[in-house]
Amino acid sequence: MSRAPHKIKKREAYRAKIKISRPAVNPGKGRNAAREAARVNIGVELARKKVTGRAMREFENLSAEELQTRLAEARKDLFLLRFQRATGQAENSSLPGKLRRRVARILTLIRQKEVVS
Repeated sequence: MSRAPHKIKKREAYRAKIKISRPAVNPGKGRNAAREAARVNIGVELARKKVTGRAMREFENLSAEELQTRLAEARKDLFLLRFQRATGQAENSSLPGKLRRRVARILTLIRQKEVVS
């Protein structure tokens, strides 16, 4: 008879004792490493970088004048969205954050083009 079910129960009891919901990335390095691995999810950070890279490619090929117009449009949309939110008319609560990030991306590209030129 295999002892695998017994080992699994012991492992689950240990994890419950130290309050870890996910397995450690580097098992066998002790309690602190297991806790740290549970807090930090490296895969999520890599996914965010990929999304950011894709969003930046949208603006990279634009000229400085086009970037300025896009910046003005994004700031205007953000301004109007603040009023909608204040009056309770806003439907999408994640949109202000997306617009703020878009403004920041455009400002970054404008600054990069200034430094290169």
